[in-house]
Amino acid sequence: MDRSWMNARRISEEYEKGVSMFLPYVKENAKSMNVTYFCPYVRYLNQIRQDLGNLHDHLFMFGITRTYTVWTWHGEVLDQPMTSRGTNYVEEWMSDHLEDMIRDVGEDNFRRANLYDSLINDSEQPLYPGCTNFTRLSATSKLFSLKARNRWTDKSFTELLELLKDMLPENNTLPIRNYEAKKVLCPMGLEYQKIHACPNDCVLYIKEFASLKYCPTCGLSRFKKKYDKNTGEEGNDGAPRRSCGICL
Repeated sequence: MDRSWMNARRISEEYEKGVSMFLPYVKENAKSMNVTYFCPYVRYLNQIRQDLGNLHDHLFMFGITRTYTVWTWHGEVLDQPMTSRGTNYVEEWMSDHLEDMIRDVGEDNFRRANLYDSLINDSEQPLYPGCTNFTRLSATSKLFSLKARNRWTDKSFTELLELLKDMLPENNTLPIRNYEAKKVLCPMGLEYQKIHACPNDCVLYIKEFASLKYCPTCGLSRFKKKYDKNTGEEGNDGAPRRSCGICL
């Protein structure tokens, strides 16, 4: 299936036709939760669910993540070795985010950290000698995605990595600690932050949503409620009802 439309301008006829093809594919193949689907627009990165209407609007307003060329979050089965496309994947990701990263961390820090070389090396390094299905980067990314979606603690994730490390062949490159996995995905010491999220996966409370206390889509409170026995009133205790970790 042609995916070239993903790199086209959002106002072009090619992009419009691509979106009109993508949405029915999502509806037919993706697993739905209350008729919502993971949104692949450039900020949500398939971590937030939206209905098809919002999916449509986000793709035209903000654009689709260009590196998302295998639609694994929407029912497509990955049937090609990751090593065959690792370099292209990283190059596309870098072209999409390079300016933002340089601005955020400073040009001198970016150059000293050799971020590009680090990502390229991890994307080309097999998970273990002879492995053709996973690289160090792709394996770590998939495992960390499971951690985020299932809200595993850092301790439980480290225990899983230690077990997998022992189960894999010798000389495997899988990180053995949660901290090491973060370093693979967040190279050069970029800050890993917990971001407040809607319990129904509607929005992340960043950018234009940073100051909101209630979800603009479903109306649920951003914070947990705390009951005051003295006054008999409920109030926010400051703790988010849900959060997720991202590299900033």
